[in-house]
Amino acid sequence: MDGFPRQKYWQNGWMVTVSQPLFDWSKWTAYRQADFVVAQGAVDFAGAQQASILRAVRAYFDELAAEDEVKRAADYLAAIQAQVDQVRRKRAAGEATVIDQYEADTALEQAQLQQVDAAQELAVKRRAVEQVTGRPFAALAQLPPEMALPKLAEGEESWIEQAKTRGYEVQSKQLGLEIARFDTSKARAANYPVVSVTGSYTPAGAASGYARPTTTTTGMLQIQIPLFSGGEIQARVGQSLALEDKAKQGYLLASTQAEASARDNYAKYIREQQKTGSLRHLVESARETLQATQVGFKVGSRASSDVLRALDTLYTARRDLLRSRYAALVAFLQLKADVATLSEEDIAEMSAKLCCKLQMAKADAR
Repeated sequence: MDGFPRQKYWQNGWMVTVSQPLFDWSKWTAYRQADFVVAQGAVDFAGAQQASILRAVRAYFDELAAEDEVKRAADYLAAIQAQVDQVRRKRAAGEATVIDQYEADTALEQAQLQQVDAAQELAVKRRAVEQVTGRPFAALAQLPPEMALPKLAEGEESWIEQAKTRGYEVQSKQLGLEIARFDTSKARAANYPVVSVTGSYTPAGAASGYARPTTTTTGMLQIQIPLFSGGEIQARVGQSLALEDKAKQGYLLASTQAEASARDNYAKYIREQQKTGSLRHLVESARETLQATQVGFKVGSRASSDVLRALDTLYTARRDLLRSRYAALVAFLQLKADVATLSEEDIAEMSAKLCCKLQMAKADAR
């Protein structure tokens, strides 16, 4: 307006604001929870790696067992065929009956079916190994016949206690329970006050409303107190408590399952170990019995059916012995997995024995 002095000024500049929480239970709880989340990820990775090792071991031994069965079925068929030829010669000479001929032919058909089944099973197991390894293979190193089964240095209860506390699944569920407890603590922290120190700095030229440039520096202690959230915080706490109870039940279930698995695998290994020893003796006895029966059949004191039964006993015992050895080794490795001690070193040690046997075979072939 006319008669009043006119004054002009300008403003520009910048401002810096900093804030440092002094007490924020939610953020502190999240910081502590992160360590458990990282630990659970490491445990889950180790558990997945161990499970991968076990899948490869099972596929490997299943394929070896299928190869052994093919060889056994071929030997059995050859032995039955030799007996059939003897029966036919005796029948032509009038020393065997038509019943002897029928029994021998029936046994031959059964042996042929076993050979077909063994070949089909081998093809299935080979594909399983290729799926695990992701590539085709020519041949697998065989398990040495004289290879002794590993010994258990600790008793059953020791294995079980270790499985209940050290198993990867148990560790993961236990860490999951701790993480759930932190989630509950964070949900409850929404009711707690948050204390922070804040400060700001505004250099000259940025102060609004002043004709002259002014520098402003402020600092304060800020306290935020939640008053009412309409029941949202209570609902989150209730949800967190329910998830915490779920995690606790999962941990208890994992511990129970680990105990049951350790008991089963320990008992299976002991059973298969004892069974292997008995079957070795049975194979030797059955072989001696077959030899005596074949001699008796030649001189006429034993019938063809006696020889067929002796052959079936021998080759059935051979099959059971081979399966028992593989079952014992898998049970032993599974028991180590129950207590989270199965590693690549165990597989490398076993592979070294297989490789040594393979090298010995190559040396003998030269």
